[in-house]
This record gives sequence, C-alpha cells and structure tokens, in this order.
Amino acid sequence: MTATLPSLQRSQEASESLPRMGVALSPTSRIAEAYDAAERLGLQLRPWQDYALQAITATDSNGQWLYREAAVIAARQNGKTKILLPRVMMGLAGERMIHAAQLREISREVLMQLAPILPKGYKLRQANGQESITSPNGGMYRVVAKLRGARGLSADLLIVDELREFEDFDFMAAAEPAVSAADNPQVLYMSNAGTDKSVVLNDLRNRAGEPGVAYMEWSAAPHRAVDDREGWREANPSLGFGGLSEERLQLLYDKYQAAGELALFETEHLCRWVVSMQPRLVADTAWQQCRGTLEAVTFPAMGISVDPQGKRASAAMAWKQSDGSIGLLVSAEVTGNPINVVELAVDLLDQAMTAGVQMVGFDPWTDAHLARHFPLTEAINGQEFANASERFVSAIETKAIRWQQADSISADLPYVARKVTTGRSYMADRADPDRPITAVLAAIRAVWLASNPQLQAPAVY
Repeated sequence: MTATLPSLQRSQEASESLPRMGVALSPTSRIAEAYDAAERLGLQLRPWQDYALQAITATDSNGQWLYREAAVIAARQNGKTKILLPRVMMGLAGERMIHAAQLREISREVLMQLAPILPKGYKLRQANGQESITSPNGGMYRVVAKLRGARGLSADLLIVDELREFEDFDFMAAAEPAVSAADNPQVLYMSNAGTDKSVVLNDLRNRAGEPGVAYMEWSAAPHRAVDDREGWREANPSLGFGGLSEERLQLLYDKYQAAGELALFETEHLCRWVVSMQPRLVADTAWQQCRGTLEAVTFPAMGISVDPQGKRASAAMAWKQSDGSIGLLVSAEVTGNPINVVELAVDLLDQAMTAGVQMVGFDPWTDAHLARHFPLTEAINGQEFANASERFVSAIETKAIRWQQADSISADLPYVARKVTTGRSYMADRADPDRPITAVLAAIRAVWLASNPQLQAPAVY
C-alpha cells in the first residue's frame, strides 16, 4: 500500500526538527501503515520521529523501499525506539525481521512494548536468547545478540542498534547474506555518534547521499562549544516534549565536566564524533580562546619531540611576555620516512641562535638523538612531564598562554588524552596509538621551561 506523504513543512515545529544531515522524502510511502501501527501502540509521534518514519517507509514507483538502508543518528534518550516500534509492527504482517544490538535490553524493549497489543494467534517467546514474535501469516521478529549475530538466518528487515559499538566489519559481513536474498530488503541502523574506531558507522556516514541510503543525523553543529545550548537543541530533537529537558542536560554536562569526561557528553548528548572516549587533555574551545597577537620572541625556551617511528618531529618556542602571559609558537614541523635528524638539528640550532633560546626540553626516550646537537638541554619525563602537562592545561584554561599561528598544535590536540598517573595527577598521552602528537608534546616542554623563574638569564646561543 502506498500513500501520498503529508508535507514535511506542515508546521514550524516539524521544520525545527529536521536533521542537520537528511534526505528528501518521496511522494509515495507506506507511512499510513506506520501511523496505524503507532495509533495501535498508543504512540504520539514527535515531529522528528514522524520525519524519520516517512523516510524509512518511503517507496519508489514500484512499491519497493526507496531507501534500502536507513540510519537514525541522534543523541541518547530522545526516543529512537519509538521509530522502530511502528516499523516492526508493520513488518509482522509478513516480514522476517532480525534485531541485533550491543545491549539486549534495547531490543527486548521493542518486544515488550509490542507484546500487550499482539492480535490473537501471534506467538511471543521471552526466554533469554530466544526472544521472538511470530504471526500466523509468516511474520517474525527475532532478537539476536551482537556476538552471535545473524549468521545463518534470513530476513527481510535487519535492525542494527548501537552501531557506534561496531569496531570491525565482522558482524555486518555475517549479517549481509541474511537480507541479500529478500525481494524487498531493508536495513535500519540506530545509534548516537561514535569515535574514529566506529568503522561501520563511519563508513555509513561517508555514504550519506548515495542512492538507496537515508542517512539522518541530528547533531550539534561542529563549530558550537560543548556547553552551547543551541547545539543541545540541534542534537536532542525531543527537547520540549516532556521527559528530556535542558535542565537534565545541564546536570549531565556538569557531571561529565567534573569527571573530565566531556568526550562522553559530546558523543552521547551532542551526537558529535570524537577521536577517542578517553578524556581529552584540554577542550578545543579553551585552546581557541588563547589565540591572540604575540610580542617579539624574547629569551625563549624550546621544546622538541620526535615520533618514536621517526616519521615526524616538532619544535616549539615559549617565552614570557610583558603582560605575564606565555607566548607560544611552532618553530618546526617536519615529516619524512624517516626524517633527517641532522638536517633538522642544523635548522633548529640556527633558530635557537637567532632567537636566543635559553634551554631545550626533550624526552630522553624518543628525542635524545636530536637533543644531543644542543649545548643546553633538560630531560623532561616521568613526574616532571606530568607536572608540565598539568601546567600546560592550567595555562590554557586560565588564558595565560597566547598563540597566533600554531596549526599543528591545534590539529594534534583532539588526539591528546589525559593519562591518569597517581591520584588526580595526569599526563598528556596519545588518544590514538597510530596518531603522533609531537607538536603538543614539544609545546608542553617549551611552556614548562618558559614558566620556570630560573629561566630568565641572558641568551646562551
């Protein structure tokens, strides 16, 4: 059955609930069946849920699903399950359906909400590991665990929940044959944002806009600060409809901020991608607020860092300015396979002599082959590096650092995590073992030396 879709712009409320990334809706759809199922379930669809269902149930001129793959990506606690319920109820008219999730409670929630309204003759199984609903006309809804997957099963509809948790393609490779033989197959994905490791979700996002793919994402715009309430509203389309509120989000924000876990708040409640779920060393907004005009370099310290693989090296200079702030600039950014350490040393020595560098900070584990070319050096590692990391963060958060052009530091910071050492102490560390962060490490050492009162002697280069 097909039906003409109601206009998406039928109200300002609907317009404000559109996703940041979405699709155009088809003039034909099986939305009438979804509305009927929602009414039987006693569901009052919110505008954004209505939009998502219209896209999911859109059909082509032959009555086939227009979007063979449909993804609903939104922050937690917004009611993504209410989108699934009408679709599953529709499917019980004759479709075979498999629901896979990281947490079985999610798919069981669908099962339990459908159970009270099942017509006579429908069979419900609730035994752990065997949850299913079957209808007399061949419809079936079955819950499977992610680890067991859908291997060996067949389905017309595959539902994949918590897609962000899939860090390899093994499950999808096993599940794809399940729907490949269906006459009119569809795969539905539900999730909030992920990390660099969410390879299945990231691949799907990269395919947004391809024919047959309805990728719908409600998320905070990238330029918004984590505490920008406009971004909260963009990522949480159910705000203002009862339950979830800005006051509740504020409590969650305060909780995650106090715990140093804003990355978790960002993925779960702003629906924005992060490099890693590890706590970031420092918020990007705090770093950006330190941008300003620099005074002339005066008796600076230099920090150096070489990637253990020898493919990247960075150097930074830091110095006290007249207003008490610390000026910071990147003085070298080199890549190679491997880099030429001797050539880099010659260039850095020339810079050091010109600027009057007082001291060069380095890590003896990774930088000794470069540091040996300088006459005055200081090894900064262990507890001293932890102290230097904390001072770097404190200086940024109190706007005691000023930088003007430091693109490589800005690029590295999202990949720098706080690694807890003892108690509340921490140090800067890679969030991704495959991504070097040499610019940040060099900057930390330079700032540490520049903030040392003893480093105010005449230049020695």
